[in-house]
Amino acid sequence: MAQRHGVEFWRGHIVAWRQSDLTQAAYCAHHDLSTKSFYRWHRQEKAAIAAGQATLTLVPVSVGATASGNVIRLHSPGGWRIELPAGEAPWLADLLRHLP
Repeated sequence: MAQRHGVEFWRGHIVAWRQSDLTQAAYCAHHDLSTKSFYRWHRQEKAAIAAGQATLTLVPVSVGATASGNVIRLHSPGGWRIELPAGEAPWLADLLRHLP
């Protein structure tokens, strides 16, 4: 009987796949995953995000001086990046406080 894995298992693999330069099929082959299951979980994850039902995951961050201290850079595991002038920090903090 095939081993069954839950949401966190597949979400972790979907995040790892997005960070890789591999196709879904190549990622599945490299990690010995069922491509059919991977496609199904990826489709479900995309549908949940589109419906606004995806859960947010808080991750620890570190704050320190950087070589370009005049820029705030935000990076997500999903691949998006935002750069703001450092003077926008109060605005960003206010925005984050008002998120649900």
